[in-house]
Amino acid sequence: MEAQVLPIKTRSEIGKNANHKLRTQGYIPAVLYSHGVSQAIMVEKKNFFKIFKGHISENLLIDLQFNDQHSAPVKAFIKDYQRNPITDEILHLDFFKVTMTETITTKAPIEIIGASIGVKQGGILEIIEREIEVECLPTDLPEKVQIDVTNLAMGQSIHVKDIILPKGVQILSSPESVIVAVLAPHKATEEVVQPAEEQPQETVEEQ
Repeated sequence: MEAQVLPIKTRSEIGKNANHKLRTQGYIPAVLYSHGVSQAIMVEKKNFFKIFKGHISENLLIDLQFNDQHSAPVKAFIKDYQRNPITDEILHLDFFKVTMTETITTKAPIEIIGASIGVKQGGILEIIEREIEVECLPTDLPEKVQIDVTNLAMGQSIHVKDIILPKGVQILSSPESVIVAVLAPHKATEEVVQPAEEQPQETVEEQ
């Protein structure tokens, strides 16, 4: 799949006030990292959300095109991002520049497919992990990891060690981590938080 192009611009002003000004002008402050070197850039919001519609994927390779149009696009992926906890606005982006011949470490999203026989029997499907950490060449990076739960019966689970990925992709997540399980109804409701015993309140004397 051909990488999507995201126009970017360099920026000279940094800091809280400068970043706030950029956001009011329709840009997202960002940084492009590569082997310990960083470069301050900015991305126009409307261009960013043309590619990332509602969900920011950390394993999608994109071509960052500087506004001078003379330099070749830079292949990168989003390593991290910050959101406003109240408004959910994207406040900052961290891009990581990749070299196609060097391995990268990132997270691949998990997609659950199929209708579990355990659920049909009355069980409850519980998804514990929604992504796994992988290491591979950029060209081998999976867009998503599909896990078929069709044959998953009540009381059974699928672990990281059960996942089979294409050659060249190494899973770094713990092999024993549970990805998805089918729980019996009573098991799913067992964990009820008991009210804590009332403790005598300490009185603080005013100074």
